[in-house]
Formats: sequence, C-alpha cells, structure tokens
Amino acid sequence: MAKLEPFLVLASAVAEGRLPVVDFSTVCLPLYKHYSGSYPSPEHYQLATELFYLAHDHYAGEGEPAPGTLSDDQVRLAASEIFRKMQALLR
Repeated sequence: MAKLEPFLVLASAVAEGRLPVVDFSTVCLPLYKHYSGSYPSPEHYQLATELFYLAHDHYAGEGEPAPGTLSDDQVRLAASEIFRKMQALLR
C-alpha cells in the first residue's frame, strides 16, 4: 500500500523553501506518475493529486513557470496548506 510520506516531505520542502519552486515540478510529477500501490484512503489520494496539480499547473517545461500561473510564493502557500492537511491525516 502506498503511503503519503514522500508527498508530505515534498510539500514540506517546497512550503519551507528548502526545495526551490522551479525544482518542485521536476520532483513531484514523476513521483506522482510512477507511484505504485494503492493509497490508504481516498483522502490520501486526493491530497497527493492536489500536490501533483499544483506542480503540473505551475510547470511549462524547461523549469519555467507557465504564463499566468501562481507565483512562487503562492505555490509555497498552497504546498503549505496541502502539507497541513496531510499531517492531519497521519495523526
């Protein structure tokens, strides 16, 4: 069964600025696409999917944000909110 911890670590790293937003998509997209197993609950899957779409919608290729997307600060804020929700699921 897949676990939420890799997504939790990733959301935390982006939210806290330990992982630059420009690198977020490079890590998140393959993690989500190639993650095996089933999620412990629909809520786990939903939060991993939210993180994926945050990375996907910000990425335009070659590490550049897509035009009209969220700013780096907005991505960090959204990642922080996803991280908070993930933590609550793991309690």
